Amino acid sequence: MPSTHTKEDLNKFLIGGIKLSVTLEFGPIEKYTYPATFIGLKEGAFLLLDVPIRLIEEQALRKLDNIDVVIRGISKTDLGHVIAFKTTALFVQQRPSPLLFLRIPASFVSKPVREHERYKIELDCTLKHENDVYEGTLVDFSISGCGFTSLVEPEFEVGDVVSISSPLDEYLEAEHPCSIANIKKLHKGWMIGIKFTSEVTLSNELKVQLLEYSFASGNL
Repeated sequence: MPSTHTKEDLNKFLIGGIKLSVTLEFGPIEKYTYPATFIGLKEGAFLLLDVPIRLIEEQALRKLDNIDVVIRGISKTDLGHVIAFKTTALFVQQRPSPLLFLRIPASFVSKPVREHERYKIELDCTLKHENDVYEGTLVDFSISGCGFTSLVEPEFEVGDVVSISSPLDEYLEAEHPCSIANIKKLHKGWMIGIKFTSEVTLSNELKVQLLEYSFASGNL
């Protein structure tokens, strides 16, 4: 379960150089998300983030002062924590490099990243069974297995050996054999539960990538 902290604990979780996800909220529907890097904070004054020039260019016609901003990130604690909070923007500095100044939030939440966590994601994925190839979406991932959805009716059965390919491959062992754990008909398509023959190693690189994909899909 997430834990709530006061602003006095921020410097325990926010360390210079960590990657963040910044969502600018102009209303309940109109939201824009950008990557950012935490630079530091001035006690009682502001948080400072390095943001991409794309943010400045895309929001050039908007006044960013006082808009709502949601921050999500992965702290560099021993276990690794997902942190999140909502605040408001003070102002944006465009030169010499784009910087976003934020008000320090009164509180924030954190959640430890556990080894057996199931990450909700949305990644293009290919499943292969014998000579058949299924294009679909990787919708969740854990060290013991993953979930795959496809619009194509499967011709394999529970227990059959398959292989999958996704953007996560570069963070996994060269071989990660798997088999079909379950098959479920959805309103639109099929959900395929996949079990790894042996648990994959949750390296720091894989953990960070999974968390970033979860942020991108709006599931953290």
